[in-house]
Amino acid sequence: MLPMKAPARAVAILTSAAVLLVALSAPALADSPTTWDEGEARSTLENLIFFGGSTVGLIVVITLFALLTARTNYVPPPPSTEVDVPETH
Repeated sequence: MLPMKAPARAVAILTSAAVLLVALSAPALADSPTTWDEGEARSTLENLIFFGGSTVGLIVVITLFALLTARTNYVPPPPSTEVDVPETH
């Protein structure tokens, strides 16, 4: 078996990523199963509220987590003037 060259690896990675992106996003294109009655479509305002609200909510949660964990930062002790000489054997 021949070793792969760098361009071949890059093409393989990009192709795999593109295939996975298309394959994994396909279910998201379906609004509802074909057996259901078609519901009302969301308006532009409803889409902005849904997607924008979830984005703003995520930013708020991340900010709160950062603020809560940043309160107790480690402060090292001041440096001393003593010289620590290691023992040699």
